[in-house]
Amino acid sequence: MNPDVLVMNNKIESRNILDRQHWAVKRKSKQIWALFVRNQMKLNKIKKAETGEKFKLTIISYRKKLLDYDNLVGGVKGLLDACIDEELIWEDSPKYLDLVVEQYTSKKYETIILRKPIK
Repeated sequence: MNPDVLVMNNKIESRNILDRQHWAVKRKSKQIWALFVRNQMKLNKIKKAETGEKFKLTIISYRKKLLDYDNLVGGVKGLLDACIDEELIWEDSPKYLDLVVEQYTSKKYETIILRKPIK
């Protein structure tokens, strides 16, 4: 089964940058991620997660400069929350989500999410 693919022209900020932001800025960032996720789900006709459904979610960040892995994973928090709010995934606990976060260098910023159900 092919995974669902969402492509967004948005940059995942590092955890260090997010920790220094005001709560209102963090909330706005999460709302922007939610808008991107919602848009991609509609464009690609991706169905919403059902109650208790389990997924493997691979988040790939293309960026100009690579981050420390812990900063990258910490920076994904707002995006994961948006995925829950838009029902791309049911929950972000390990019981329902196998999360993989990768990064590669690129001349432009882009974030790709691959969602595959776990049976």
